[in-house]
Amino acid sequence: MSFTAKVVTAAAWGARPPKSGTFPFQMTIPRYVIVHHTNNQNPPNDASRGTLEGAIKLARNIQNFHMDDNDWSDSGHNFLNTTGGLILEGRHGSLDAVKKGFCIQSAHAGQDPGKLANGNQSPGIENEGNFMTFQMSEKQWESLVELCVSLCDSCNISPLNIKGHRDFSNTDCPGDLLYSQLPSLRKQVADKLGMQFTPEQLENESPFVTLRFGSTGSAVIKLQQRLRDRGFNPGAVDGVFGENTQTAVKAFQRSVGLEDDGIVGSHTRTKLGLS
Repeated sequence: MSFTAKVVTAAAWGARPPKSGTFPFQMTIPRYVIVHHTNNQNPPNDASRGTLEGAIKLARNIQNFHMDDNDWSDSGHNFLNTTGGLILEGRHGSLDAVKKGFCIQSAHAGQDPGKLANGNQSPGIENEGNFMTFQMSEKQWESLVELCVSLCDSCNISPLNIKGHRDFSNTDCPGDLLYSQLPSLRKQVADKLGMQFTPEQLENESPFVTLRFGSTGSAVIKLQQRLRDRGFNPGAVDGVFGENTQTAVKAFQRSVGLEDDGIVGSHTRTKLGLS
């Protein structure tokens, strides 16, 4: 496992120290890479102007907002990807943690009902700009791909688990256009890591993907909700296909005369009434 992306550390850009008594932050085992946008203006009016000096100023402004206005202990995100393709560390300790295959507890992806859980235990990437309708530049895209490759490789995260902020919270972040590009991001990261996935897997929202132990995403949430509706308890409706969900699937399969293999393929989907 390796981390090769070039990152300007929090110390190097002059970040404020975390609030007293909060550091070091809790170490976590990451499951996802979570993509955000800063909701700042886009080029040619971008805050950083594509320069290192501008990137440092932006990082400081974001940290000040998170600490002073939101009353957080430090920057909420783990990494900032600017319009110039420069990557800056956010929350203190993020870079050292991911190089060791871990993350640190952060504050970028709180959970809302019906959404994926535990986002703050995985690295969050703020991308400078507003991508509701704006196309990210090639330079910034390339640095996003490289950072995601390093995070997936170092932390043993599947490229299929590259998600958007809106998968965890009721928000339009990371913007409609960037969110629609996540399948392409997953594919490019997978290609660089030598992994192959089907288009349906890369889309990550297809209801026809076979679900099994270890699967994650909105399709798992739909499965868990349907199991609960049918009287089979999958545990928390959190989008993670764990032991409780597997047990509930097996019980449902036995109840309808299917092989209880715990795998949600076409026959189990049909019986559950999942589209």
